[in-house]
Amino acid sequence: MIVRIKGAISNCYLVLGDRPVLVDTGAPGDLPRILAALRQHKIEPAQLALIVLTHGHSNHAGNAAELQRLSGRPVALHANDALLAHEGMNGVLAAQSDLGRIIRPFVDEPFPAFEPDLLFRDGFPLEPYGVRGKVILTPGHTLGSTSVVLATGDALIGDVLRGSMIWPNRARPHFFCNDPALNYRSLALLAREGLLRCHPGNFGSFPASQLGRFLSTSGGEFLQLSGEPV
Repeated sequence: MIVRIKGAISNCYLVLGDRPVLVDTGAPGDLPRILAALRQHKIEPAQLALIVLTHGHSNHAGNAAELQRLSGRPVALHANDALLAHEGMNGVLAAQSDLGRIIRPFVDEPFPAFEPDLLFRDGFPLEPYGVRGKVILTPGHTLGSTSVVLATGDALIGDVLRGSMIWPNRARPHFFCNDPALNYRSLALLAREGLLRCHPGNFGSFPASQLGRFLSTSGGEFLQLSGEPV
């Protein structure tokens, strides 16, 4: 079971398997929402098996330091985003549209620095943490971006794509992407996983068939599908 925790500007997800796993920790200020979701499912922070960060930006790692302290549970982050965690800074937010340039000053905020307990370079299985699934590498948005692929056919994809602000079940390019060509290859990797549904870091989920819309051009450019709503 996947529980979406809606933060001020992004989503976290609680994965309820044999043991609970938290994916992402929201932006600074989102901690009360996360703790309330845990309480709703009768979970104490110390009962989490693992905290997985899809990448090291403030709206995904913003409460990692506090949850690390409260829970005593390991926080996992790809090694390529370790410097972001160490400095508590987003680094480069490469806007992919005019809208991205407009909102960048409002979302580029510092967050409490921390040192991940589990710095990994390759994907790894989640079965040891009580969840049927795996963490896979999906860089592009950041060099250390990852996704959580579950045996149910669901994937928690961080900011590989985002949902639509207006239309349900639609995917859109994210506002920011540091390496569009690399992100394109990550989309292709996700498409090969035989997924049913994708759960992004921003806005609502969408069917995995939406991935194909972003793989239909040559050259791997980061599509801004013209004439479509945000």
